[in-house]
Amino acid sequence: MAPRLVRRQGLPGVFEPPSPASPWARAWLTTNPTWPAGFASNSCRLALALQGGGAHGAFTWGVLDRLLEVPSFRIVAISGASAGAINAAVLAAGYLEGGPAAARERLEALWRKLAQLAAFSPLRPTPFEALVLGRNSEWSFSHLAFDLVSRLLSPYQLNPLGLSPLRRVLVELIDFERLRGTDAIRLFVAATGVESGAARLFTNRELTPDVLLASACLPTLYPAVKLDGRHYWDGGFTANPPLLPLVEECDASDIVLVRLNPRQEVPVPTTARGIQSRLSRIVFDNPLKRELESIDWLRRMTKKAGIAAGAPVGRLASLRLHTIGDDDALSKLGGTSKLHPDWPLVRALKDAGRAAAEGWLFAGVTPRPAANDQDEGAAGIAV
Repeated sequence: MAPRLVRRQGLPGVFEPPSPASPWARAWLTTNPTWPAGFASNSCRLALALQGGGAHGAFTWGVLDRLLEVPSFRIVAISGASAGAINAAVLAAGYLEGGPAAARERLEALWRKLAQLAAFSPLRPTPFEALVLGRNSEWSFSHLAFDLVSRLLSPYQLNPLGLSPLRRVLVELIDFERLRGTDAIRLFVAATGVESGAARLFTNRELTPDVLLASACLPTLYPAVKLDGRHYWDGGFTANPPLLPLVEECDASDIVLVRLNPRQEVPVPTTARGIQSRLSRIVFDNPLKRELESIDWLRRMTKKAGIAAGAPVGRLASLRLHTIGDDDALSKLGGTSKLHPDWPLVRALKDAGRAAAEGWLFAGVTPRPAANDQDEGAAGIAV
C-alpha cells in the first residue's frame, strides 16, 4: 500500500513522509538505489535549505549523503545557517572537485575532523557522566561550570582573540576562490547583524572562512565576527534556513528543507535547563515558520491573481516544498549535545539522516495524497 502523505496543518502543498523508512522500504531502496523519487525527468533540479543545529548537523550530513547517490538529482542551490551553511559550503566545494562522489567524501572528512576536535573540548563529559547521563548531559560538571562562567564572563574576556579551531578545518576542506566562481553551486549563507538584528545573506562571491564562522557564531561562545565594519552572530537567529532566496533567485522546481529542530516536543519542560533549551529551539525555529507562512500566502495569492508561471512569483503556484526530518530521533537529544560532536553521536545522526532521506525517497515513488488533500489543489508530491 502506498504511504499516506500527511499535510502540514495550515500549509497547503507541504507534505511530510513517514519517517524513518520501514524495513521493507529500505530493502526496496537498496535494490533500486537510483530511483528518482517519483520525479519526472524535467523535475530533478533541487534547491536545498539546511537548518543549523551544531553537532546535530551530522543528521544533515546523512541526508545529503543519501541524496548525492541519486544520479537524476542536480543540486542547483543551497541555503543554510550555522552548521547548515558549513555543510552547504563543504558539499559545494567537493562537488566542484569531483561531482557527487567527491562531495560525499568531503562531507565525511568534515565530520571526522569535527569529531577529532570534540575529543579535546572542555565541555566533553567524562566517561562516567556519559554512561549515567547519556546524550542529555546538561547536568554534567563541565556544562554546569560553563553555564555559571558564561553568566559572569563573556567570550570577550574568555576568548578575546576570537580563536576558533573550526577555521583551520574550513581552510583545509574548502577552496574559497573556486567557490566564488560562476560554475559553483549557488550558496546563500545567513548571518545575523548584531547592530541591526536583521538577517544578512552572503552569496558565493562574498564567501570567506570568516563568513562561515559568522554564520555559526554563538554569542555565548565566541565574540561577534567583524565583516566590512559590521558584526555578526549566528544566522539561525534570523534565517534558519533562508527559503525565499531559493524561490526568488533559483530555477529549481523543488526545494528540500532539512529540519533539525523538531516541530513539536513533549512533555512541557519543568526544569530550568529544560526550559532554557526549549526557549532556544523556539527562537531558532521562528524565522523558518515565518518564511513558510510567507511562501504559503504568496502561493495562494499567486493562484488567485493568475500570475504567469514563468514569472519569479508565478513559479510559486507549481513549486514543490519538501521536508526531511526525524522528530523522534532529534527530540530525544538534549540541547547540550549540539555543542559536542563526538564520533558516536555524529555516526548515529548520520545514519538517522540517511534513513530519513530514504523514507522521503520512498514516499516519492508513488505519490498519493489523502483524499481530503486533493480538493485543495496541492501541487506535485511535496513532502
